[in-house]
Amino acid sequence: ERIRLWEVAGTAHADAFLLGPVADVVGCPEPINAGPHHFVVKAALRGLDRWVRSGDAPPEAPRLEVDDSGDTPAFERDADGNVLGGIRTPQLDVPVATHSGEPAEGSSVVCMLMGSTIPFDEDRLGELYESPDEYLDGYTDAADEAIDAGFVLDDDRDALLDDADPSVIPG
Repeated sequence: ERIRLWEVAGTAHADAFLLGPVADVVGCPEPINAGPHHFVVKAALRGLDRWVRSGDAPPEAPRLEVDDSGDTPAFERDADGNVLGGIRTPQLDVPVATHSGEPAEGSSVVCMLMGSTIPFDEDRLGELYESPDEYLDGYTDAADEAIDAGFVLDDDRDALLDDADPSVIPG
């Protein structure tokens, strides 16, 4: 009753938001993680502050899904390689890329902390979305679900929606 564990799907220790304009020049073999965990961190900090001040606890979060049936436990992933479970953001529920906390093969020590983002090819995007508008509608719905669940602040809705990129959707 006194602990909240929030695991955010598709994020890494550090990411493109944290690095800002340097993200593209650190020399990682793949683009670094662009999962927006900063939105969830802000909600967590505000929730913690409210909890301490008023006793109103933040929501409990689902855990990342793990398959422990083999010798080595592994995250369960969807067909595109995005992890299942955990706190969901639109980037995971309406994806245009695989967002992973795991580094690309051949990563330096620095890049190992930043995970990876592997964009989907045009064929996969066409399979997932009939049009840019369909993508944007789904993204908006997923953003509102994250806000309604208490894992993203309503104050951050516009900024989260700004991360949508309907221009990559064919059609």
